[in-house]
Amino acid sequence: MQLCLTIVPLLLSVVLAMYIIPRILLVSVKKDLVIPSETHDKDRQKVPRLGGISLFPVLVISVGTSVVLSLALNPDFLLGSEPESAIVQYLFALAGVATVYLLGVMDDLIGVSLTSKLAIEFIASLLIPLSGLWLNDFHGLLGIGEVPAAVGMPVTVFTILYITNAVPILDDVDGLASGLAMIAFTVLAYLSWLANQPLLLIVCMAMTGMLLPLFFRNVAGKHIHWRNLYLGDTGGLVIGYVLSFVVIALSRMGGTILPDGVLMVCFGTLLIPMFDVLRVAVTRVVNHRNIFMRDNNHIHHRLMQGGMQPMGVLLTLLAVCLFFIGLNFVGVWLGWNLSLLMVADMLCWLLMQVVISYYKNKNREF
Repeated sequence: MQLCLTIVPLLLSVVLAMYIIPRILLVSVKKDLVIPSETHDKDRQKVPRLGGISLFPVLVISVGTSVVLSLALNPDFLLGSEPESAIVQYLFALAGVATVYLLGVMDDLIGVSLTSKLAIEFIASLLIPLSGLWLNDFHGLLGIGEVPAAVGMPVTVFTILYITNAVPILDDVDGLASGLAMIAFTVLAYLSWLANQPLLLIVCMAMTGMLLPLFFRNVAGKHIHWRNLYLGDTGGLVIGYVLSFVVIALSRMGGTILPDGVLMVCFGTLLIPMFDVLRVAVTRVVNHRNIFMRDNNHIHHRLMQGGMQPMGVLLTLLAVCLFFIGLNFVGVWLGWNLSLLMVADMLCWLLMQVVISYYKNKNREF
């Protein structure tokens, strides 16, 4: 049974992604759906931006096939561990993923206005709490315990919007978005296994499997003459939305089948994009600039401005992500105060920003 929950969705999504991605690249190049590269590398003059189109169909096929196999082998195991309310939540989440997927496709192909984009994302985000899944307990984080639906549901909608839009920003560096997402889904898969949540486990393994070929292509593909590609808004939005759903679902299990305060581990997998978006937003507000404008002030831009090469940026941020995950794992499992654990996370992040600013200013002098 564990084979159907882990190996089958992982391998199936890898195989499907490897089959679909080259065909997406072919269409992208023929239809000129590409983005000019900012580098002078002749092999990267034009990078296809439709890599994310493969995610939703691969996810549906991989998860669907794994569920069917699990039901055929042992229906009581899969259905017995999932109450009817959870099935409703998965169906609502599927509708939400389909919504952001179609939004991303439209945005990558013809563009979508910011107002329309946020409105559609809001509707998709609202589906999760309407299904009965929302953050209802913060387990003492910042002195907050259980919260009523009137507070928890709006916070959940904001959280989904926040995470969903934070992931696409990472797509500027080869392998960064897919690499960080793979780490997050792997950790969340382990938590799903601990919590005996087979459907969540299948979803996490399928997402990890489909991201693996994208990560390999962007990081090492050029050595075997494989073309790079961007996830685009389609891929970024789908990854962010699925991550937010899984994170919220597992966070709700803290204090019951998972350790109290496990939400710090869940959200710890996403601290880099979440902290970075917050820092950039505050910087823009302080400088009286549009909070939604694009600039080169995100953490990967700052690392490169400090003299680091793209591969160094990738390895550094993956290592930082693993550090935050390890810190929060240790803190939660040892029963540390969650507020102090968050302070430790923030201090580590601020220290990193100080170091980056030092090298950035030093590099500018030369």
